[in-house]
Formats: sequence, structure tokens, C-alpha cells
Amino acid sequence: MRLYTGVYNFCTSLKSSLPGGQYFTPGDASSTVHGSMYGRQLYTRLNDHVSQFMADVAAKSREYSGDELLAFYNKEWIKYGDAAKMIHHIFDYLNRHWILREQDDGNNVCDINTLMFRLWRNKFFMEVRNSLLESVFSLMKRIRDGQVADLNLVKSVVDSFVSLGSDDMVSGSKKMEVYDSYFLKPFIEGSRQYYQAESERVLKEGSIRNYMIWVFERLKEEDDRAEMYLHESSLREFGEALNKVLIGKQRANLISEFKPMLVAQEKEDLGRLYELLKRLGEVMGLEPLRTIFCDFVQEAGQDAVKKVSGNQEATESMANKSRLFVQALLSVHELYAGILRDSFKDDPGLSKSLDRACQAFINENAMCKKAEDTEADAARLLATYCDTLLRKGNANARAAGEAGASSEDNLEKQLAQAICVYRYLSNFDVFHASYVRFFARRLVNEQSVSTHGEETMISLLKEVSGVDVTSRLSRMFSDITVSKDKIDQFKESTQNTRTFDYEFDMKVLNTASWPFKAPETKLKLPAELERAVDQYTEFFHKDRGGRRLNWLWQYSKAEIRMFFPKATGPAAKAGYMFQVSTFQLAILMLFNQDSGPGTGYESADGPTLTFDQIVAATELDKDIVLDELALFCKARVMNSNTANKATEKSQYTLNAGFKSKQMRINLSRAKKSDQKKEAKDMQRAVAVDRSASIQAAIVRIMKARKQLPHRELIQATIENIKLFHPQVTDIKQSIDKLIDTGYLERDENTRDLYKYLA
Repeated sequence: MRLYTGVYNFCTSLKSSLPGGQYFTPGDASSTVHGSMYGRQLYTRLNDHVSQFMADVAAKSREYSGDELLAFYNKEWIKYGDAAKMIHHIFDYLNRHWILREQDDGNNVCDINTLMFRLWRNKFFMEVRNSLLESVFSLMKRIRDGQVADLNLVKSVVDSFVSLGSDDMVSGSKKMEVYDSYFLKPFIEGSRQYYQAESERVLKEGSIRNYMIWVFERLKEEDDRAEMYLHESSLREFGEALNKVLIGKQRANLISEFKPMLVAQEKEDLGRLYELLKRLGEVMGLEPLRTIFCDFVQEAGQDAVKKVSGNQEATESMANKSRLFVQALLSVHELYAGILRDSFKDDPGLSKSLDRACQAFINENAMCKKAEDTEADAARLLATYCDTLLRKGNANARAAGEAGASSEDNLEKQLAQAICVYRYLSNFDVFHASYVRFFARRLVNEQSVSTHGEETMISLLKEVSGVDVTSRLSRMFSDITVSKDKIDQFKESTQNTRTFDYEFDMKVLNTASWPFKAPETKLKLPAELERAVDQYTEFFHKDRGGRRLNWLWQYSKAEIRMFFPKATGPAAKAGYMFQVSTFQLAILMLFNQDSGPGTGYESADGPTLTFDQIVAATELDKDIVLDELALFCKARVMNSNTANKATEKSQYTLNAGFKSKQMRINLSRAKKSDQKKEAKDMQRAVAVDRSASIQAAIVRIMKARKQLPHRELIQATIENIKLFHPQVTDIKQSIDKLIDTGYLERDENTRDLYKYLA
């Protein structure tokens, strides 16, 4: 405080002597001359004193070299920094008055703190910079060579370079001339030369794979050291210099190792390679990896599907085929998604490459080539796989996976995996159409493995595709719940007036929500079944008189116990339990002893009926009757007089000696012909829906844009439709239809320009 007061008094004393014995007082008109004279005198004397001190320090530093010089420099720097702060405080009055006025007048005068650092730079650093920097670079080389050295010495020296700044600090600039010119540039050049020689040595001694590991470790070490002693503004420049010499010059060789690493699934090396090439930037480093990764995964996926497509198990049933197909897809996706996660840190660009590859091999492969066969479609196969998971039955559970689908946790996991494949489908609408049909049959036939499983699948679909896709499924669920309540009411109300003595269950479904069609053939019900139908119809119309029931007999099933005259063993008394369709039931009931139009009921083998008699009695179409009789003959339930072949000229009788190891026999399995017909019907329905979707999209676009050229309208339509990839030919046909119906018109002068008609 005394020193500060002394400076203050020196600058503001009421009567001060000047050289030559003259006296001035601040109150005189010439007082500004007095203040300027004494301020400059004090400033000059401080400058001279500190300059002499720095010259003495510089002379003493010549006694040291290497690490000792660095230690001496750091010691003096710390002491000098503390002294500079103190002197700046002591001369604060000079800073705030004389120096400030001088700077306002444009004179080359800086504040005391800046003066102190300028003197250090000019009187000391500039004298010892060559030996000092040589010592710094020598110490850093020893560290790079694996020797033990004190890195803190480098940090302190480099920090001083940053603090020294430049002459521009007088005007408040933050430029680091000393750091940039005297340290950073030679440091980067020396590092480049050092690693150029080292990289050549490592490549000469080992393989490119060993070189990659060496570079990865050295760059990691350099990054850690640079974070410690380099200024943050120079980290990028230094890193780019190292990247260029260590990675850029070997870029092609490093990239050539990427595919072999993928083949060998070397996650650790893949991670190293990714981190190295990432340092070169998106275009030079990562883009080549993304292209290779996409092509490789696509090829791996196609090979995996091709391998299982030749499996004999895949030809046994659609369930087996779909299971093997989905498992092959998942095995590839999970493998490379794991590599993406573990080695590539979920890089967005490589993630997009994985998505493109998966979409490519999932939708077009050995099992799903572009063909007219709708079963050879990824969407259809995935829907079949989901049906396999969610349908009851031990065989279906085994087909779903090793652990089966019996546990809720396992089922949820498998459904989540199915949704993973679903995300990559190109034809969501085909999956939706197929899934709705499978879902409807599971609900109607009460074959769902669990309600929780069905709800889980609906929830997963909702997350991906939204409520528009799942609202129909939810309505179908609601119909089943209402039907259960309705049948319970029916049973309770007819408990004492029931006209039949067997279990009767039915489901009332909303026509708009379900994918079922009205039967294409008439059917005359057996009298036993007709009584139940009439009684339920009467019950239904009591409170819903405005609605009409359409009975869908082609989807109905029944269980019938059959006794064969010549059966032996347990079946002779217990009979065989057959699960049959309603059409099959109507035919079999004709051979019952209590009914039927034919003759020969007194025969030990039962009645004999002609083809025409069966058609007349059931009123079914001839093709349907012939198909069902062929199935009965093949199952040995019936015999025909034409070498057990079903023809329109044959006569049919029950096989009195029918024998089977199974007491319960299912004759109502879907026929391949029915499956193919259903697939074609679904394909036609999808085509109709697609046409409507394309036309709706075009109308929305044109309503908003009013007019568009042909090319832009095509592109906008493709981008607008998300459920499937519309073909250009289909879009053109839809445009023509909209022109014919008056929604669009062509411009008279420009024929490829369309206008919207309100």
C-alpha cells in the first residue's frame, strides 16, 4: 500500500521539482504538462529497470540446457508472473490516468501488466527461444520414444507462450503470436517428420493390421498429451496433421482391411479401424466404409436366406418356410447390429447402411424373388411367421423357436424380433392384409396362444405404423368380446327351451371390420344344425331387429363322433371324433342311419349314395362336393366304386372297417387349392386398395399444389405413399383415371402439365 501511495504522491504532489530547478503546481494552467512529464518519467524508469532485470535473467539462463533450462524457465516465469501482478497493482493510478490519456491520444503505450509480459518476451524469451524450444521438443521426443520425462515442464512452458500473446494485446487482441509462430508451427512440423519416419519403420517391420493397431495407440496417446499441454484452439490443426501423415497416406490399405474384418467378425479391430477413418471426415473416411458395409451385409443376408431355402424342412409347410426365413433374417441383422453397436458406436451413417442392406435382402432374396406367387413375398412370410407364434398347438410352438412360445416373456421377445423385420418391409400393405386374415381365423377358431400375446403384437404394430393400421384389429377384438357375452345370454335364455342337445357356439362379426366374404355356394343344413341356427336367429332379432345375419358356413367347423359298423378295438364303442368343416358335416350327416336320401340303410356297411344325390341333398356346388369326397376317400373315411377315386359317376359309402391310431382326427385342414385361391384374392384386393391409395394421394397433392408437371407429380406421389412402393406405371394409370373422372385435366399448351379441377 505504501508503494501505491508513493506512486500516487509522485504523480500528484502539489509542488514537485523538475530538472533545471523549476517548479510547477497542478493548479497552474500548465498542470497537464506537469502530469504528462512525471507519468512518462515513471513509466520509462519502470521499463528500464525491468529490462535490466530481464537481461540479467537471460544471462543466467545460459548456464542451463535441456530439462534444467525448462525448470529454470518455469521457476522464473512463476516468480515473474507474481511480481507482474503486484507491480500492476502498485501502478494502478498510472494505468487509470496517464496511460489511459496516452492511449486516447494514439500513443504506443500499454498498461503495466502488458508492459511486463512484453518485456519478458522481448528481453528474455527472444534471447533464449532457440535453446528453450529445442529443450521442449527434445523432451517431447523422449516421451514419444517411451522414455520417462516430466510432461508438466512442457505444459508450463507452453502455457507461458499463450500468455505472452503479441503486440496486438495493446489494443485488446487475443492473438497468440508467440504460441503460434514460435511453438505451434515447428511443433507440428517436427511431429509430422517424426511420425513419417516411424510409420515407414512400422510398415516395414509388420503388416497393415499391426500398423493400424500401432497408429490407434499412438494417436490415443497424442490426443491425451495434446489435451494436457496444447491450447484448445490448436487441437484440431495438430490432430489433422497427424491424421494426414499416419492415416491419410495409408487410407486405401486400411480400407482394404475392412471387409476381411467383417468376414472374421473382429469387433475390436473393426472398432479401431472405424475410429481411425472417422478422423479423416465423412467423405474421405467413413463414406467408403458405409458403402462396403451395406454391400457386405446385403450379400450376407442373401446368402443366409439362400442357404435355408434349400432346406428340406422349408418345403414341408409355409409355417416351416416362414420360420426358417425369419430366423435367417434375424441372425444376419442381429450379428451386424451388434457390430454397429459395439464397434461403430451406432454411427448414424453406418446405421443407415445397415437399414438399406436389410431392406434390400429382406425383400428380394432366394425365397422372395419378384414373382406372381404371392406366397414368395417377405410380407406374406412374416405374417405367416407371426401367425405361427400366436397360434395354439405344440407343433406351432416348436416351429416358433427352440424354447417355444409358451412363456409370455419368450413370446414377447419373438414378437419384438418379428417387428424388427417388419420395419424393413417394402410392402406393408401386403403384411397388413395377410396378418388381418390370420388374426381373424385365430380369433374365430379360438386358436390364439394368449390374449396378452395378441395385444402385444397390436401394440408393437401401433408403435411402428400408427393407430390407422391397428384400429381394425382392435375392432375385431371388440367383436369377439361382444359375441362371447351374446352367446352366454343365448344359452341362459334358452336353458329350458333349447331344441338341440349339443354345444353350439357362434360369433357375430361386423362386416366392415372382418376380411371374410359371403359363401359362394348354397348350403342346405342338416336338420339337427338348422334347429340351432333358427333358434339363435330368433334370439338375435329380438333386440337387434334392424340387423341381418349372414352365415359364413365356409369358415365354420364342427366336431362329430362317428361309429363304423366293422370297427374293432376301443373305437368300436367310443367311436372316432372328427373335426370337420360345415360342408363336410353336411355330407357326412347324409350317411347317418337316422337321415339321408339314399337307400341301403339296412346294409351292414351303411347307405350308398351317388354323387348327384349328395349334391341335391346338400345344395353345394359340384366342385366343392367333389373336393370333399376326394378328401374323404383319401383319408379312407369313405369308399367309392371307382377304385376309391372321387368322380361324378361314382357311388359312395362309409368305410365300415375304418381304422386309425388316433381317436381325434382333423379333416378340416386348409387345402392348398384354397390357400392359393385366398392368396390370389388377397393379391387382387391389395391391388384395388393400392389403386385407391395412389388416386387419393394424387388428389391430395394436386389439391394443395393446383398444378404440377408430370415428373414432379410422379415423384411427389412416390414420396407421399408410405405403405408400399408404387410403380410408375400404376401412377400413370391412376392419373388417367382421375382425368377420366374429372379430377384432373391436361394443360392445353403444355401436355405434361396437370391441373386440379375443384
